[in-house]
Amino acid sequence: MPKAGKTYGPRIKAPNYAQIDKDAEQQVLKDLGLERPEDAVSARPDDLIVKAARIVEQADAEVALHLDERDQALAHLWFYEQRLGLSRTVGLTPMGHRHVLAKMMFDDKRHPLPDGSNEELVQAAEDAGIERVKDAEEKLLKTAPIVYAARARRDVAVRIMQEAVFALSQTPYDWTPETIAEHAGVERNLIYKQRAAARRRRGL
Repeated sequence: MPKAGKTYGPRIKAPNYAQIDKDAEQQVLKDLGLERPEDAVSARPDDLIVKAARIVEQADAEVALHLDERDQALAHLWFYEQRLGLSRTVGLTPMGHRHVLAKMMFDDKRHPLPDGSNEELVQAAEDAGIERVKDAEEKLLKTAPIVYAARARRDVAVRIMQEAVFALSQTPYDWTPETIAEHAGVERNLIYKQRAAARRRRGL
């Protein structure tokens, strides 16, 4: 909510994240050779897990490439320009948005953010070494959808990986987590986590 006695810059229109979610799912399904998520049940899990692992790897690389620029632009707009509605602009919950800013300022996502007048916010940001970003709005609108889409693709691929891990753990495969990890080219601990997540969904 806007505070009395404090001025704010204009809201930035949010990208269509609902459409980005839909497009991300369709892209992952296409890359996996599926038409619908439920088609994963009848696909070969040993093929699916390799393809899904590559999608996750690519998504992580894309996030790593753009996340810092997104966060720096976000911080500039929040601290130096005091723009409203930034959580929606970047496709985060209000809490997620505050966690990003607190992590940048205090290296602790749960640390309370400073509050006060426009001038006090600017001073707090300068004291914390938050960089000013030229063309911050343009950079935020460029990078935020890229990061969001990559994470959306990752979420879909991880869900498929979890189902593939569960299938490979069962008859007729009966693969161990170590065998699955080696086949997929990922860390063993990841397979244990994914198998546990798939089991929880089944109430096991």
